[in-house]
Parts: sequence; structure tokens; C-alpha cells
Amino acid sequence: MKNEEKKVKKRDSGFNIMYRIVTALIAAATFPAMIFTSLFYFAYTIPLWPMISQDATDTGATYFKMSIYEALSDYSGFKGLFMGSDAKVDLMGVLELVRRQLIAVIGLYALIVILALVIIAFALFTRKKLPIVISSVIGIVALAFIPLAFNRLQAPFLDGTINLDSFLHLGLENILDLVAKVDFIKAGEAYTFLWVIFVAILAWTGAVMLVNMGDEPKKVKEPKVKKPKKEKEPKENTAE
Repeated sequence: MKNEEKKVKKRDSGFNIMYRIVTALIAAATFPAMIFTSLFYFAYTIPLWPMISQDATDTGATYFKMSIYEALSDYSGFKGLFMGSDAKVDLMGVLELVRRQLIAVIGLYALIVILALVIIAFALFTRKKLPIVISSVIGIVALAFIPLAFNRLQAPFLDGTINLDSFLHLGLENILDLVAKVDFIKAGEAYTFLWVIFVAILAWTGAVMLVNMGDEPKKVKEPKVKKPKKEKEPKENTAE
């Protein structure tokens, strides 16, 4: 009977089922955040604009952000400007100059996607919570490195290594520096949403683990019962 009882799998309670579904849904929110919200944004200014504008406080700063959906959309001006045979800007040539920095940024975002898939898999198909906690912590650490990766990405634009002439190849480097200069390149809205998602998963899973630990009854060790010693039978004396 005891062996048969051990083979019976424990069924999840309603609360644990809810935990697994909620955890998977929170992790799944990573994908719309990555696709439909901006992964990065940057600002550029026109150095001569304060001289042209009547408003002395107007720096002429323009902010631009882009999501994966917007970049791939047929309605986006991005494709016509930067991609295809009719492209007016040498985007690929500039991207080659910051290839390593881009690999770091893309690699960190890709790691976040993989961790989200791991969390969904463990939430839906297992009862294990520790891998979810570990994945959440790794995700938070990876997110902490994303601003550093963007700082390295924007450095060539800020120090003049890459400028407007790098895109257009007009041989007017000094003149074009007065037309537009990049102010910064930073992580976009997706970065904030990803922080919320992974911190929420970690806090939610940690809270559930604490609740489950409090609900588990303490195991009381049964006192050991000493087996009675066998009395030695007296040896029979055999008559010679």
C-alpha cells in the first residue's frame, strides 16, 4: 500500500494553479513589450537653430523612437529612408561602425526573451519555483547592463566618430555638423516595461514561496522504538 501511495502524483491546489497561470501571463507580456513599444530613442539637435529661432530657450532638439513593429511596418517611413534599393541613407555602413555595440544591445534583449520563455515553460509544465526565481534574477541583472550597452553605442555619435556625413557621404563633414548632432541614444519604453515584468515575477514568486512555506506542517519525528534484545538461550550440557 505504501508503494502505491508514493506513485500517486500530488494535485495542484487552486491557488497554485492560479500562480502558474499568472506567472506565465506576466512573462508572456515580455513579447508585446518588445514588439510594440520602443526599444530605443534618441535626440538630435540643430546647433544653428537657437540663432534662427526667435525663442532663445528652443534648442531645436528632436526626439525619435522606434519599435520593432514600426520598423517592419509597411507604413513606416523607416523602410523607404534606410532600406531597399531606393534608400537615401547608408544605414548599413554606419551600423558596421558600431557592430560590437549593437551585438551587445541585441544580445541582452535576446537574453531577456529567452529567460521569459524559460519562465513560461517552468510555470506551465512544472511545479518548480526556484528556476523561475533564478531566471528573474538573471533577467534583472541583464536589464541593469542595458544602459551601459547604450552608453557604449552612443559614444561614437557623441565624440564625432559618426556624424551626419557618415550617413550621406556628401563630403561636407564640417558643414553637416552644424545641421544636426546626436545628443543621446537611450533605451526606450520597452526597457521600463521589462523591468516591471521581471521584478513583478520575482516578487510574486517569492511571496508565493513564503506562503507555501508557512502552510506546510512541520514534520514531527517519531520516537525511535528500540527493538527488544533477543535473550540468549542457555546451552544444554550434554552428558558424556
